Order: sequence, then structure tokens, then C-alpha cells
Amino acid sequence: MNFKSIIAALAVTAFFASNTINAQVNTIDSLATSKVQHFNFDDMESETIGEGIQRKWFHGQKGQMTIFNLEKGAHIPWHKHPNEQITYIMSGKVKIKTIIDGKEEFVIVSGGEVIVFPENVPHEFWALEKTVDLDVHVPVRQDWLSKELPDYLKKSK
Repeated sequence: MNFKSIIAALAVTAFFASNTINAQVNTIDSLATSKVQHFNFDDMESETIGEGIQRKWFHGQKGQMTIFNLEKGAHIPWHKHPNEQITYIMSGKVKIKTIIDGKEEFVIVSGGEVIVFPENVPHEFWALEKTVDLDVHVPVRQDWLSKELPDYLKKSK
């Protein structure tokens, strides 16, 4: 083997070794800084938070997910929060009052539909029929981390 071949072989070996080491470090770093959580809504206990309103929820580091079971006629009063809220109506139908283009508007959201509320946009819900509502909030609702219900939910009891 001549000098150029030895240098080329060392360069190729160094390239693959450094990329393999980086890949391993990145993988290990990713696992070390992530906390995998696993939840099953079916195994969670529901909590009643208002008349005809039950919820099950969990949170990760940056967001949370909630399933609301709403009886026909259930009402979640006018409120706002510093969290984006993505609401997917899994089944049923709700009437929502919110602010759209600077005006109070009413929107009917039915099973299979989604509505997104940016942070600090007020909204209010009425269940027009038995409804299952999946909400995602980002970031985590700090007001939900204590066992104390937010004031607006106390009004729904």
C-alpha cells in the first residue's frame, strides 16, 4: 500500500467513525432528554367539573390533551386563557360563542369538525346533544395543575 492509499483509507475510516459516533451521541442525547409517557383514556377516572361536564386529561412538558364528555345542555361559560386550544368534536354537536374578526359570533361545530382558538380569544360552549370533545392546549394550562377549578368552571355547577 502506498502513502496516498493509506491516507485515503484513514480518511474514509475517520469519516465513517465520526458519523457513526455522532449518530450514536445524537440518539443517546435524544433519549436522555425526552421523557416518554404513555396514557390510556379508557383507564383514567373522569372528574365531574360542572353540571353534565366530565373530563379526563393528562399533560406532557409542553401541552395537554383532554376528553370532555358533555351531556346535552351542558354549558362551559365564557372564558379565555393564554393557551392555544384545538378542539375536535369527536361526536355530538356544540354551539360556540367566540370572537371572529373582532365580533362576537356563534359557530356550530359537529362531530368530525375542528375549531382552533388562538391564545386569549374568549369562547363559550353549549352542548346541543351528547358530545365527546377532544381538546389540546399548548402550553399546559397552569390553572388546571391545582385541584381548584378555575372561576369560570365554578359558574357551570
